[in-house]
Amino acid sequence: MDRCENMLRLLRKIVSNPLVQLIFAMFLCSCFYTNLSVDTIRFFLTISTCLRALLTFILPFLLFSFIAVALSAIPREGMLFVLVLMATIFISNFINILISGSVGYMMLSGTVAKEVNDNVLSIMPLFSLQLPVVAKTLHALIFGIIVGFTNSLCPNRYVNTIISLMHDGVMKFMKRFFVPLLPIFVSGFLLKLFAEGKMTGFLKENSKICFVMCIFLWTYLTLWLFMAASFKRKRAGEIFKNTVPAIVTAFSSMSSAAALPLSLEAAHKNTKDKVLSDAFMPLTLNFHMLGDTIIIPILAMTIMLAFNHPLPNVPTFLIFGVLFVLNKFAGGGVPSGTIMVTVPLLRDYLGFDDSMIAFAIAFYGVIDPIATSGNVAANNFFVVIFQKFSNFTRKRFKTRDNSNIS
Repeated sequence: MDRCENMLRLLRKIVSNPLVQLIFAMFLCSCFYTNLSVDTIRFFLTISTCLRALLTFILPFLLFSFIAVALSAIPREGMLFVLVLMATIFISNFINILISGSVGYMMLSGTVAKEVNDNVLSIMPLFSLQLPVVAKTLHALIFGIIVGFTNSLCPNRYVNTIISLMHDGVMKFMKRFFVPLLPIFVSGFLLKLFAEGKMTGFLKENSKICFVMCIFLWTYLTLWLFMAASFKRKRAGEIFKNTVPAIVTAFSSMSSAAALPLSLEAAHKNTKDKVLSDAFMPLTLNFHMLGDTIIIPILAMTIMLAFNHPLPNVPTFLIFGVLFVLNKFAGGGVPSGTIMVTVPLLRDYLGFDDSMIAFAIAFYGVIDPIATSGNVAANNFFVVIFQKFSNFTRKRFKTRDNSNIS
């Protein structure tokens, strides 16, 4: 009896996994789209476009509330440490974006044979849901930063209440409504792409690029590991061994939060500094996302090329990169949250249409375990690098002070 209950519990856990649901939805779409009429596909596409309109409407509230709540939680006495850490995270994420963009350009520039199939059939939704634009992404980000820092320096309980209620409301919408409907949201666009012959062409021509992209991520992480170990093989093995449980948990759960207890344990062992680890790891949990900053730009450029869309020029990519990094402070806590908050940037700065956005969400959902495990691995290596940098800076200042005294 207990064995049957355990099996049922495991089965429910597997079925409720967002990755399993998304892969199953993609499998159903690929197998049965030929059996569906155009009107049926248009019906599902209409549901998807309505969900997209709701997501677009809610995103400014998500960006503002997440950033405002995160910055408001910074204690005044710990402001300097948090600001230094957040600046370090911003710089690290932006450097990763530049590296990812450079690799993407080298991989894809000059490629002309990766376009999706061009089909005469063009399927449109039955109708479109028109919702007002509350605020632009950039305005929501800036306003959230201003309110968050102001409330951190001069706490106000009314402001705390408002942003907390907004944050909780957005989280409930995403976790209880949108995320459970994510397979349906993706399915409508996927059915359109399969029926128009575009999905098959993308899978055939670009699967190798997606594979190389994931290999590059873990090669880059290996460099981070050896930097943390001061390029000593034995020390690198120790750090990696301590980090493996957190990486495996992140991969299987697609959640950095689920891996946090194991990340804390690994950081304690790798740094021998519990105070630094306990302060560092929760702060980097949802903000420092190396896996996302490496994978998403390359994936975005692959999709642009697949749709015969020109790759972005350098100024456009730099603007996209800065806003993408700022978005890192608002994507945590929601499955596939990073790609969700990136949708407006993909649309406004890289020229993504509905089909391209569907590709991005669907494929990010599939490789989310790789990105999340990459995020967790990087943060565990990052805390060791940060400790080395802090110790070096402290020694330099101490030496300078002693020389001034003498």
